[in-house]
Amino acid sequence: MEKYKEYDEKYWRYAVDVLDGKITACKYIKQACSRYLQFFDKYDFKPEKCDRVVNFISHIKHYNSSFAKKPFILMDWQEFVVFNIFGFYYPNSNKRVTSKVYIEVARKNGKTAFLMAIMLYLMIADNEQGAECDVVANCAKQAGIGFEMAKKFVSSIDPKGKHFKQYRDKIKFEKQSAFFQVLASDASRLDGLNSYAFVLDECHEQKDSKLWDVLVSGQGMRENALGIITTTAGFNLFGFCYNYRSLCLEILAGVKENDSQFTVIYTLDEGDDYTDSKNWIKANPSLGVTIKEEFLREHVLNAKNNKSLEHGVLTKNFNMWVSSADKWLPYDLLLESCKKINIEDFKDETCWVGVDLASVSDLTAVSAMWVKDDKYYFKTWYYIPEYTLYNSVNSEMYKLWKRQGFLFTTCGNVCDYNYITRDLLKLNEISPINKIAYDKYNSTQWAINCTEQGLPLVPFSQALWSFNKPTKEFERLIK
Repeated sequence: MEKYKEYDEKYWRYAVDVLDGKITACKYIKQACSRYLQFFDKYDFKPEKCDRVVNFISHIKHYNSSFAKKPFILMDWQEFVVFNIFGFYYPNSNKRVTSKVYIEVARKNGKTAFLMAIMLYLMIADNEQGAECDVVANCAKQAGIGFEMAKKFVSSIDPKGKHFKQYRDKIKFEKQSAFFQVLASDASRLDGLNSYAFVLDECHEQKDSKLWDVLVSGQGMRENALGIITTTAGFNLFGFCYNYRSLCLEILAGVKENDSQFTVIYTLDEGDDYTDSKNWIKANPSLGVTIKEEFLREHVLNAKNNKSLEHGVLTKNFNMWVSSADKWLPYDLLLESCKKINIEDFKDETCWVGVDLASVSDLTAVSAMWVKDDKYYFKTWYYIPEYTLYNSVNSEMYKLWKRQGFLFTTCGNVCDYNYITRDLLKLNEISPINKIAYDKYNSTQWAINCTEQGLPLVPFSQALWSFNKPTKEFERLIK
C-alpha cells in the first residue's frame, strides 16, 4: 500500500488526509480513499493521463455568478474523482480499470458542471475516434440543464465556433467525428446507441433499470467506455438508484468485488447531528466554494423551526435518503412503540379489525387492535399475489419481506380474498372480533361472503374526514 508514495504527493494527499482525519469525511469516503490507495499495488497508475484531464478542464471557463469568465479549477475532491477514473490501468495495457462511476453528493456542490466538463474531455481529448457522449436524465428538463452547461463550456474554449458545431440537442466535433448529445429518458427509443460515455443525471428519480441497461448495452464495442451515475439522495428506497447504491456500498465495504466500479458518496454518518456545522462538509465537499455556509445555516434553521421541512433538507442539503418528502412522526418514536406480539397473548380478548383490500395486484393489509391494561396493541398482516412477487419493481424487497415472515402470498395474479377471509376466521376463534371495518369500493362480494360466515363487517368511508380524528388520536398515543 506504500507504493503510492512513489508518485507526486498531489495524487495521494487527499486520500491520506481523509484517512488521517485531516479532512472531515463520512465512512463511505474513507472506504473509497482506502480502496484508492490499495489500487496502486494492483494496477498501473498513469499520472500523465490524470494531468491531461485536469489541464483540459482548466481551459474551460465558468459563465455565471462570481465564477464567470474564470477558469474551471478542480477542487481536491474533484481531482480525487479524476484520478480514480483516469489514473488506473490494467498492467501493460491501455485499458482503464474504471468503467462505471457512481457519484452521490448534496445539491449545489457543482456535480453536474464537473461531469459535463469530463464528458467534453471524453469527446474531444481522450483519443477516441467517433466518440459518442450522451447525457440523460429522468426528464428532458434535467438533462437539458447539463447539456446547456456543456454548450456554454464549448463556447468558452471555441468562441468563434471554428472547431465545434452546436445544435439544439447536439454538439459536433467533426475533426474526430465525435459528438455530444442530450437524449430522451424513454428507454424504448434509445436502441442503436454506440455510446462511448454517458451521464445519467439525478438518477434517484429512475423507477427501474431499463434506461441504465439500454445505455450500457450500447457500449459493447468501446474499450474504455464509461458509464456515470450522478445524483443527490431521494425518497424512493425501492427504485433502481437506491438498489444500485446498495451494490456500490457492498463493493466499498469489501463484501462484493468489482474494481471497475468507482463510488463516492458524500453524506452524513449515521448518528451525525445535521445541525452541527462541523458535519456539513461530509455531504458538501465544495463547502466554501460553490456552496456557502450561510446558505446551509438558513436551511437548517428553517428545518428546526418547521419539522415538515426536515426531510427535504436532510435529503437535498445533506444527501440523506429518507422514505418520504413529508415527515409526520419521527422514526425513533415509532421504533420505541414497536415490538413483536403474539395473538395467543390476547386469547379471548375482544379485538377490532381494519381491512384494506388491494384493487388488483398491490398490497392488501389486515390490521387488528386490542385494548388491554390501558394500552393499544396492533398487529398487521400483509398479502400480495404470487405473480406480483416476481413481476414488480419492488420484487426484491417483497421477496425479502416474505422470507422474514412479514408478507404472505396468494395464488394467481390478483389477490385472492379467500385467504384474508380464512385468516380472519382463525383470528376470530382466538380473539373474538367486535367489528371489521372495510372500504366498500370493489369489495361487495367479499363483504357478502364474510357476513355469511358470521364475521361482523361495517363499511368505513375513505373520505378525508373519516381519518381526521383517528389520525390525531394515534399521533397523541404515539407521543
